[in-house]
Amino acid sequence: MLPSIELRIANLVKAVQQVILPALPTDRRLAQEQARLIVGHLGLISEQWKYALRFELGSLNNMMELARDLSPVVEPTQTVVLEEALAAVANIDRADIDAIQSAIVVVGNAVDVVIYGDEGRIPLSDAANNVILAYGRRQSLRERTWFKGNGQDPHLTTLPDIAEVL
Repeated sequence: MLPSIELRIANLVKAVQQVILPALPTDRRLAQEQARLIVGHLGLISEQWKYALRFELGSLNNMMELARDLSPVVEPTQTVVLEEALAAVANIDRADIDAIQSAIVVVGNAVDVVIYGDEGRIPLSDAANNVILAYGRRQSLRERTWFKGNGQDPHLTTLPDIAEVL
């Protein structure tokens, strides 16, 4: 029987905490800090890994929704850019996290082109700004929740669990 991902991560954390950190000289503060950073990231990964595919799918769906919502409220040349990006990712394998992450980049780059407006020559309409802000509210809650485990959010106690956001 193979060890689970949880057990493997726990063993890595244990090795860093019980073997590596104690072996580091006290004057090697940067090395100690980096070892603690590894432990922290492993803790986050142990919380997140089961949800990673669903999280990335949600991010892709939100990005695609942003592109679709922007299309009718931007210039026609910008609409073409958004529609081409949406078409390029329409048939990706939604079980392949690498494909999903690449698709997010494709659509995100098209959205960036629209937001930058041909280097500022095409200003965004109020409607486009509202669409972008609505996307930001949706996605920021997801991302803040995704990193809830680091304990740094000022409103940590009001954030839902990862499973609830997905």
